Amino acid sequence: MRALTPTPDNSALHEGEPRQTTCGGCELLCEDLTVKSIESGTGCTVADSWFSSGASPSETTIDGKRASLHEAINIAAERLLSAHQPLLTGLASTTLDAIQTACRIADYINAAVDANAHDNSCLTAPTAVRVGKVSADFEELRDRADLAIFWGVDPFIKSTRFIERFLQPMLQDGSRRIISVGITPTLPPSLHNLHFPVPEDQLVSLARLVDAQLTHKRAGNSSCDLHNIANQLKKLIGAARCVGFVSTPTTETTGLVNWSLSQLIRSLAHQKPCFEISQKQMISLEGGNLAGASAVCTWRFGSSGAIPLASSSGSMFLPAEADAQRLIKRNEVDCIFIVGRIPPQIKELLNKSSDPKTIIHITDESNQTMLENSIRLGCASLSDSTKGSMLRSDGRLISLRPFMPADVPSIQNILNQLLHRIAADVRNEGST
Repeated sequence: MRALTPTPDNSALHEGEPRQTTCGGCELLCEDLTVKSIESGTGCTVADSWFSSGASPSETTIDGKRASLHEAINIAAERLLSAHQPLLTGLASTTLDAIQTACRIADYINAAVDANAHDNSCLTAPTAVRVGKVSADFEELRDRADLAIFWGVDPFIKSTRFIERFLQPMLQDGSRRIISVGITPTLPPSLHNLHFPVPEDQLVSLARLVDAQLTHKRAGNSSCDLHNIANQLKKLIGAARCVGFVSTPTTETTGLVNWSLSQLIRSLAHQKPCFEISQKQMISLEGGNLAGASAVCTWRFGSSGAIPLASSSGSMFLPAEADAQRLIKRNEVDCIFIVGRIPPQIKELLNKSSDPKTIIHITDESNQTMLENSIRLGCASLSDSTKGSMLRSDGRLISLRPFMPADVPSIQNILNQLLHRIAADVRNEGST
């Protein structure tokens, strides 16, 4: 792995002193990593891949041939403006400011917008609107919860530093019990780590049973085993001072698992401090700012994604209909504008697609396969040369700490130039 050298902003630090940086590889946005640990490997596979993926400078090319950035921006603007139905996607690996600029471009060119995160919001958004959601940030889980319950969460979470950062630190009195409810234990069972084996299709019934017992309501018919688990959970919850649930979007398509859990937490929150922390089921290197992309899109267009036509005056939200993957599969877009690292699912679709599409890609990756009729705008490393902020999945704003001096334009600079060029053309067209 390449050694990272500090920017002039960090020159005041003493030689040999650990220099912190921020990893944008997943939604934890860990900001406690040091230069020394990065040079030798961080111990986190997500962080190591994140920092190494932008190691080689990305070239600017037009249809596979090297070109100047100025020329590439001009041609990219022409192709975006001439497209019948462009699509803006990516976004998760870049900053909030860059996402805002990209969304302004989408507004100018009447693009569809989707950051490839709609499937999660498709199921959880109705629950949040109708039931409400009692949430907290990760630090509150770390500092307050003496009982943490992983609800239907597979051990995928071990691939991140979530447990290390927010559950392994002990409370001041040394107490914390961790329970995993699901097929497999999140942590090895012990005196303080319990596991209740519950299939996914029984999570709804279990949540309703526990809710009924806590609120003294009549419970529905369930198996004896499920009743026994509900009784044990009731006792453990009753003995706790503060309960933090850790959940994740499930594979079932009705949203009932999220709904029933939110109902349980809402009931319990009337009795004692209780909240829910959501974690993604999958970790990918497309970036950790999906929450930021959703927030910016919601602020600008009124929905988090799956937007068939961008409009700052209000856009439609068509979940499971106008997301990036489905638009590409149905050949309903002829130009794809990718900002930041390309989502793996989108890359796979483009590689398999028989219908030629114009690709405009602002990226720091040099190992991307060049497709026909594509423009690659090489930018500074998103891993360690990007300034700005990202939004952690719990809503906390995280500032990036760049450590590599950039010798090529930043993604924000390229987006600004592209926006200026497109806006000028639109104004000129409107005046004629």
